[in-house]
Amino acid sequence: MPRSRLPLFNIAVAIIGVLLLIYTVQRAGGWGAIVNGVAGVGWWFVPVVVLGAFRMACRSRAWMVCANDSQLRFAPAFGAWLAGDAIGNLTPLGLLASEPTKILMARTHISTVTAIASVTIENAFYTGSVLVVLLSGAWLFMQHANVPPGLEQISEIILIAVAIAAVIGIWAVRTRPAVLSRFAPMISRLAGRSDAPAETIREVESRIYGVSQWPIGRILHVVSWEAAFHVLAVAEVWVVVAQLIPDVTLAEAFLLEAAGRFVTVAFKFVPLRLGTDEAGSGAVAAVLGFAPAVGVTLALVRRLRIIVLNAIGLIPLVKGSHGR
Repeated sequence: MPRSRLPLFNIAVAIIGVLLLIYTVQRAGGWGAIVNGVAGVGWWFVPVVVLGAFRMACRSRAWMVCANDSQLRFAPAFGAWLAGDAIGNLTPLGLLASEPTKILMARTHISTVTAIASVTIENAFYTGSVLVVLLSGAWLFMQHANVPPGLEQISEIILIAVAIAAVIGIWAVRTRPAVLSRFAPMISRLAGRSDAPAETIREVESRIYGVSQWPIGRILHVVSWEAAFHVLAVAEVWVVVAQLIPDVTLAEAFLLEAAGRFVTVAFKFVPLRLGTDEAGSGAVAAVLGFAPAVGVTLALVRRLRIIVLNAIGLIPLVKGSHGR
């Protein structure tokens, strides 16, 4: 998309998100019910922010294991992750903005090749973990009675998409297609050179495909951090919803988190996923027998948590721009 059209696209997406948010809130009982719900969370918002920070720390640790470079310490890795997440959430570019931000910030500690390869590998592990969450959530969701046809179709689409992704993943591991080589111009820009050597690109590709040769201990180390990320996400949902519905179960919290993860993946291009989080969470809450306002409140509280952490993530970027 031409840069001249990007601001217009941002504005259009934001307007649609606001309209969807207003519509969803009205369907859930109006702003009064939502405000009361958010107020009901009260000081529990602090643990929600802490859990969110720990989740980001888990993916930062997973990234460090993927990099396997002692020069990448936790503090800069965590800072780069926070900054990348902020840029990815605040723009419609999503991963196209967040991951290059991590790479650029990590280049002061590790080589560009290591940064690109490790970020790509960590995202692959994360994607696999998300597919497991979506698959489990879709299966559990379809076990519930009275699931609306629309949500049932979404669950079926998720199951099909996960199956296709699994087939593509197996094919990629077996055939090792030279996909990254086709993105040579992008790599050249990230490396700050007009013509990145072909051997450098091949080295990045080799490191990515070399994951299949990793010791099982290293693979399990990354998987454990990705799993911890999702466990903490379910805990975060439970903490919020438990303030509104004391008898909420972990299974219900998992279903709400799975729905949220699907919205995150499907609507990453929407800045802060404005309106989409509330609509999805409210619909799933209704299917689980809760008031839609519970789902909308959950989405808004989590959005406030995102704003807090993203504001922290922008600090090093703002400092860097002033220091130039």
